[in-house]
Amino acid sequence: MTRITPIKQNNKLVGFKLDGHASFRYYGYDIVCAAISCLSINTINSLEQIAHKEVDVYQGNGFIEYRLHCKASVQSNILLESARLGYISIAEDYPDYVQYERI
Repeated sequence: MTRITPIKQNNKLVGFKLDGHASFRYYGYDIVCAAISCLSINTINSLEQIAHKEVDVYQGNGFIEYRLHCKASVQSNILLESARLGYISIAEDYPDYVQYERI
């Protein structure tokens, strides 16, 4: 199961922590893991290239955490909220494989 935890600072969304493998299908065919990975990578790239924000990224086997390195902007807030909606949607569609922690 993949656990997705929003990271907040001063009650504002600044990133996400994703931990664990979805295990929907075997390696290379796991569409749930692929969807989560794609959304995460796209959000990080968009924060850097569209919002021009530095993003701290920590990753390992079945783990990724990313958070803004600097103060948020309107653009970065929109991108992070968009990612939040995407993660929630995936968790609702695949509740046996993804858990979104609402904090």
